[in-house]
Amino acid sequence: MNPRLLELREERGLLRARCAGQRHALTQYAPVLEQACTLADRVKAGRDWVKRHPVLVGGVAALLVLARPTRLRLIWRLARWSQSLWRGWRGLANLRGKLPF
Repeated sequence: MNPRLLELREERGLLRARCAGQRHALTQYAPVLEQACTLADRVKAGRDWVKRHPVLVGGVAALLVLARPTRLRLIWRLARWSQSLWRGWRGLANLRGKLPF
């Protein structure tokens, strides 16, 4: 057989083994990359939301600037409470299809 062809086949085998090793190494990093990409997607979605609702964002910013510190605490508590209610409501909505009754 042609020596050059044998050399090419050997080199091909080494390259395939190296590719397999790289694929295996990539699977080790996949969860970290997935988390980073998920975070980037959430940041991008937040930026897009802010672009779609500039009046609301400006109103909240004005409210925070104009409110007194005692009112800010009240506003913060109300916002946290509202978020808890919203998450609870969404959790119940997700359970609606899964409950047997």
